[in-house]
Amino acid sequence: MGEGSGGELERCLRGGEDVSGRHRYSRADLDELKEKSRTEVLEIFGSFEDRNLEENAFIRQAVGLVDPGRVPGLKAAIDGNDIAAAAAAVLTACHTSQNEPSSDKPSTVHVADEVLGNRFTFYGEPHHLPDDIDWDFNPGTRHWGMDLNRFSYLAPLTDAHLQTGDERYARKAIDLILDWIQKCDIERCFEGTPYVFGSYLNNTIHCSGWASCIRALIPTGHVKPVELLRILKSLHEQIGYLEVVTNGHAGNWPTIGCQGVLATLAALPVFRDVDRFTTYFIDTLGAQVEEQILPDGVQDELTPHYHSVVVNNILTCAESCSKLGLSLEPRTLDTLRRMVRYQEQTVTPGRTAHVAFNDSDPESVPNVGDRLRRIGLGEYIPDPESLGPEAYPYAGVAFLRQPPKDGDLYMAFDGGPFGRSHQHEDKLGFWIHAYGRDLIVDPGRHLYDRTEVSYLPYLVTTHAHSTITVDGEDQNSRAHRKTWIADSPGSLTFTKSENETRASARYDLGYGADNAIDVTHHREVVFVSGQFWILFDTVSDNTGSGSHRINSRFQFAPGDVTLTGAQASTQFEDANIAVLPTGDWDARILKGEENPRAGWYSASYNKIEPAPALSLTREIELPLKYAVLLFPYRGKTAPDLTLSFDGAEATVSIDGKLHTVSSSN
Repeated sequence: MGEGSGGELERCLRGGEDVSGRHRYSRADLDELKEKSRTEVLEIFGSFEDRNLEENAFIRQAVGLVDPGRVPGLKAAIDGNDIAAAAAAVLTACHTSQNEPSSDKPSTVHVADEVLGNRFTFYGEPHHLPDDIDWDFNPGTRHWGMDLNRFSYLAPLTDAHLQTGDERYARKAIDLILDWIQKCDIERCFEGTPYVFGSYLNNTIHCSGWASCIRALIPTGHVKPVELLRILKSLHEQIGYLEVVTNGHAGNWPTIGCQGVLATLAALPVFRDVDRFTTYFIDTLGAQVEEQILPDGVQDELTPHYHSVVVNNILTCAESCSKLGLSLEPRTLDTLRRMVRYQEQTVTPGRTAHVAFNDSDPESVPNVGDRLRRIGLGEYIPDPESLGPEAYPYAGVAFLRQPPKDGDLYMAFDGGPFGRSHQHEDKLGFWIHAYGRDLIVDPGRHLYDRTEVSYLPYLVTTHAHSTITVDGEDQNSRAHRKTWIADSPGSLTFTKSENETRASARYDLGYGADNAIDVTHHREVVFVSGQFWILFDTVSDNTGSGSHRINSRFQFAPGDVTLTGAQASTQFEDANIAVLPTGDWDARILKGEENPRAGWYSASYNKIEPAPALSLTREIELPLKYAVLLFPYRGKTAPDLTLSFDGAEATVSIDGKLHTVSSSN
């Protein structure tokens, strides 16, 4: 039986309605918002105080966050002052047909069993938490506490329940969500906490995870109406928080916020403010894509991994909009087509790896074809045969490769600016794939952590990449913030002819912590007859002639490398590459070195392994010009190779057959 008057319930519903002229806060207001009281924060989010409310009083208030037009029977329940019927109507509106598990792997149940015992593992790092979880406590590396608050473990719990029917898995999932809600007070959101409100990515990711989990569990009968309303209240508040913190932000984060909110609304489309939220986040996504995608279609962090994150965010938004009967802005979809093409260019032939410029994971190979086809955008998938030599002038990336019909020789050359974030000091580095293998690679990122266990402080340095250092010092693009994002094409040049593809770029921002070493490195890459590459490197002192120690490195994929003179050759059974420079170098192979670190490769997050690097060092009066032959070959035995360079033209001999290649610089 209901309690109180129908008028009281009706007033609660009307009182929560959005009003015109509502002030929209942004990140510019964060200092002000940090000083707001709990009451003021709840008012900003259009929510209510639920402390010390008994259950029926809570339900009366919570239904005010729901749109009766989206919940059949809710208005009748309100008119009849039937509290139980109102709560049940909201639950029924969120009810769908019985879901099937998304995975039937035995490992899913194993992961769920671990979570039942509060044993959580993220990226291979396990920790056992007490029964009373402190959501701001982190026993591991920095990202571990973030992942605890992202709730990825709800998916295996949900699937384990749907597979086995064991209600413990469903109950654990619901109880973990409710525990977070009970302990993590929304009034602290603007003030920030280590992990609960330490990154709004945690909130947007878990909001969509909660919504997906609850939507899947409602048909099983394990979600109580009042539990759903408590979760809806928290989601409504967190979406309001995301509406503020994404406003005035840049990079991939706001797009993650947009996709998380739209996915939440698509899964549980009953909120009073669905129209306001969807309008804001669709508009915000459009503005963000327009701002952060360069004219050549590359996301301005210049990191293939995060470019793909944004592609996936746009796709998730498109899928969610379709469920809501909405659509993304045409400008967003037009840009998506160009983004997908660049993404496919950064995937190596045979999809063996994703080029890892800056903070990327080579093993995380994107494949969005099926998703595009499901939402009617299959024509956005580029014809594989069109993925030949190509340049992206704003990103400063060139692909010197065979068209797929001719083979799989592939180089991605990074001659671009530093990027908005996730940067490495790696300009003029490159990635080479040939004959089914990734041979020369970018080293990855390992961990977002600066403790002793993390290799990130090394992996971001010039020393970790296939480019040069001067006098032992790295590039220092970081000190030149105005150059991070190109507002016009940079130094990259790119030309194609019948027998050659050429690209060149330069680094001229100085080396060392204070950029005091005023040396320019110009690198030209020539792909010759679809067979091999030659580098022409010119190093000059902009203050005049001077003696400098030049170190040129080439980072190989994990495996073995032999050194004969200055020629380094990989030692795989099926396919290899020989690296042969001109000039008098001190040549060494560095592999798994510590103090200082050298020769490491991270295929994915929290993975690190030794990988050989060729180190070429010489002390010389500048300017210096030299050539390097990069020759891929099938099998284990390299052909007889020689290389000479007279400062203008290189001569390559391959088993006695001569090729001449001129330098343009």
